[in-house]
Amino acid sequence: MKTSSSYLRHTYSGFEPSKAFDVIYGGSFEHRLRSGRCATMEHQRLVVGDLRLETGSYDFPVVAQGNMPHDAICVGFVAAGSELTRYNTQAIQEDEIQVYPEGVELLYDARGASRWITLTVSESDLQQSAMRRTGRALLLPKAAESVRLAQGGRFLLTRLADDAMTLARSLEPVGGIGPDLANAMSASLLSGYVDALLKADAACRPGKSSATERHYHLILACERLILSGEDTNVAIAEIARRSGYSLRALELIFRGSVGMTPSRWFLNIRLNGALRDLITPAQSSTVSEIAMKWGFRHFSRFSEQYRKVFGEAPSQTLSRARG
Repeated sequence: MKTSSSYLRHTYSGFEPSKAFDVIYGGSFEHRLRSGRCATMEHQRLVVGDLRLETGSYDFPVVAQGNMPHDAICVGFVAAGSELTRYNTQAIQEDEIQVYPEGVELLYDARGASRWITLTVSESDLQQSAMRRTGRALLLPKAAESVRLAQGGRFLLTRLADDAMTLARSLEPVGGIGPDLANAMSASLLSGYVDALLKADAACRPGKSSATERHYHLILACERLILSGEDTNVAIAEIARRSGYSLRALELIFRGSVGMTPSRWFLNIRLNGALRDLITPAQSSTVSEIAMKWGFRHFSRFSEQYRKVFGEAPSQTLSRARG
C-alpha cells in the first residue's frame, strides 16, 4: 500500500500566535501571550500515512492550554528550553519525554524560548510496531506521564524529527515526497519512537506526587470558575474559599506551579481573551463590549493593563484588525 504525505510550514508573528489553535492536528490549543513584543512562532507539520509529526518553536514566553487529539496517542518532548518549560505544572528533566493518551488535557508553560516535537499515532499502530520489533506490547499510561529515555535518547529523536522535516522541506518545491519514500519515512519514524519507548523507564522521581497533580487540577478548576459567566471578575479571596484553600496556600500553589500569583495568572487569561476578540472582531464589536465580556469594568484600567502587556492600546489592535 502506497503511503501519502504532506508538509506544512508556517510562521506566526506579533499577535498571530493567539490564532494558532491547531498546532497539533486533531487537538485544540489556546495560546496565551505573556507579552506582544517580538513574538515569533514557527510551526511545521509532516503527515506520512497515519503518522503526524509536528514541531513548534517559540522565541517568547507562552502558555498553551488545550486538549491533545481524541483519535490517537501523542509522544512529545521539549527539544530546547526544557529547563524553562513545564507540562501540567511538572518540571521536565533531562532525557524525559511525555506520553499523552487520547484527548488528555495539556498545560504547556514555557517561561522563555522553547521548542517542542510531537509524534501522533494510533495506539494500534504503535502496539503493532512494538510487537513486531520485540514481541511485547508497550505499557501505556492512562494519564499524561513522563518517561525517561536512555542517555541521549531525546537528542536522537530530535535528530530523527529534524532529518524528516528537512527532507520534506527540500522536496516540497519539486512535488513533495513520493509514496515509496513516504513509506520508508513512516516506518523509520515509528520504529525510532517505539525503540526509544521500549528502552524507557517510568520517570518516578521525588516531587512527582499526587499533590502536584491535585495542584494542576486545582488551577484548571479555578480557571473555569474565573471564566464561567457571572464569575468572570470574582475576587481571589472568593476563589480561595470555594477551592477549600486559604488565600496564602492558594498563592503558594500558583507561584510554585506556574510562577505567578493567582491574580496575575487570571489577569493574563482575561487579557488574552480580549486580545483574541480584538484581532478577530465581529463587525459590530467595540473595545468596551470586549472589555466587559472579559470582566473588565473600568475601561481606562483595562487599556492601561492591555498596553503594559501587549505594547499598544486595545483600540489600535482593533483598528489594525479591521484595516
